[in-house]
Amino acid sequence: MTKDSGRTGRLQERLEVLSEIAAVADGRVPPESAVRAAATTQRAQGRLGHGAAHTVVALAGATGSGKSSTFNALAGRELAATGVRRPTTSSAQAAVFTTGSTLRADAAGLLSWLGVHQHAVVDDPALDGLVLLDLPDHDSTQAAHRQEVDRLVRVVDMFVWVVDPQKYADAALHHGYLRRFAGHADVTVLVLNQIDTIPPAHRAATLDDLARLVSADGLTVARAGVVAKVIGRDEGVRVMGVSARTGEGIDALRREITARVSAHRAFVDRIDADIDWIADDLQGALGACVAGAVPDRAAGHLGQALAGAAGVEGVTDAVAEAHRRRGVHAAGWPPTRWISRLKPDPLRRLGLDRRSQRSADTAGADDDHAVAVARTSLPPPSPVATAAVSTAIRRVVDDVSDGLPDTWRHRLGTVANSRRGDLDDALDRAVGTARLPTDRPRWWRVVGVGQWVLAAALAVGLLWLLAVFVVAWLNLPDLPSVDIGELPLPTVLTVGGAVFGLLLAGLARWATGVGARRRASIARRRLVAATTEVGRDLVIAPLDAELATMSRLHELVAQLGR
Repeated sequence: MTKDSGRTGRLQERLEVLSEIAAVADGRVPPESAVRAAATTQRAQGRLGHGAAHTVVALAGATGSGKSSTFNALAGRELAATGVRRPTTSSAQAAVFTTGSTLRADAAGLLSWLGVHQHAVVDDPALDGLVLLDLPDHDSTQAAHRQEVDRLVRVVDMFVWVVDPQKYADAALHHGYLRRFAGHADVTVLVLNQIDTIPPAHRAATLDDLARLVSADGLTVARAGVVAKVIGRDEGVRVMGVSARTGEGIDALRREITARVSAHRAFVDRIDADIDWIADDLQGALGACVAGAVPDRAAGHLGQALAGAAGVEGVTDAVAEAHRRRGVHAAGWPPTRWISRLKPDPLRRLGLDRRSQRSADTAGADDDHAVAVARTSLPPPSPVATAAVSTAIRRVVDDVSDGLPDTWRHRLGTVANSRRGDLDDALDRAVGTARLPTDRPRWWRVVGVGQWVLAAALAVGLLWLLAVFVVAWLNLPDLPSVDIGELPLPTVLTVGGAVFGLLLAGLARWATGVGARRRASIARRRLVAATTEVGRDLVIAPLDAELATMSRLHELVAQLGR
């Protein structure tokens, strides 16, 4: 593999990287950088499609600088109209140097891609492959002329800026173009035309002054008299003195251009310089800080805030209260159980009663496996809870964006809130599908049976005492008396059933209260886990994906360098 083919291969790799950057840059880098990356990729691929057989060199300059005269001098014939008072070039025209007098198809395709419709064929084997453009004046009073210059300087392979002794320090050239293309020194030549109007003793000083201005613009200036290298990187911008009128220096300029054309790599240098420009721009925009994934701590804080918005505390209170009431129903004193039924079940009121949605034949199974609730009856989040969610999301963004550029901070904030409208429904579904601990302890059945036995003893004792009272009141013969110790059996049954029933009910209530607190804690843990999962799906996952893309963008920009 030759060195030039290796550079072309590396250029293709860089363009592939730039293409990937352009695909993900929108919204993640400054808009002008994203547009430039996409446009450069498109232009470079278009230029590479026309191969290296031709080198496009643009002659550009201000009004009266003599670029059209220089154009004619290089072509060896009068192709462009010249003038000293007004701009005479209204649109770009080309001189295609070839062997013979026929325009080849590849040259015609390149001119069409450049959008240059005026051209002439110059039979010059020494410069075979050169496409020399005479651009309109970059300082023209006609906006269309300036736009044409701006369009073509983006796509040509090499710049030849023609200046004159009176206006070579013009700010329009230095600020508008040279500083803008400071990284393109290897494909730039500065030609001081009309050198014959400067006394010989002052020519070197004038060229040095022009070189000083060019260096101040950020371009590396090559040694005086050095012709472009054919192998290896060039040494910077050339500053040359010529006279299109007398022909002085034109041969040196032709040798400079001939060396570029013979090397067939000016287009690679130009595209590489464009990519270097973008790489420097992107590195400055991205900064040195690389964001990582959202930490679990931030996700946990977000889950807590979402739990508040989902009404988790109200649900856990309902789980505890429902357990207490169901404990009374199952293990309370039968004569007073009906009182607890006067109030609605807390979970049923919130639409979270799994048992009411299950078939009767599974009513006694473990409620941890109960069916999910499609929609709950929980109230919407309060303004305070909504504000807490916003604060939590903002805190997550702040945690992961510390030290990042403002563009990325804004982007991460937008991504974090991109699915904010789905949060309420997702939280409601999370609460509705959470496995609430509503199982019934087995000891309730044992206590319940005991309560019914004691209630039956109370009822038997009361009926027995009632019978004794009726017999005595009617003066009937006394009923047989059964005693336990010194106490009659009916009294023992009545007092024992009541006392032990109430005592057992009190113990059951205490044990049920302990179970209610434990189930409330379990419910809170499960509900917070469910709301945290919602936060991960709707906030954290998009953020992690965005952070991964940003990290990849950092890697791509690093790969873009050379």
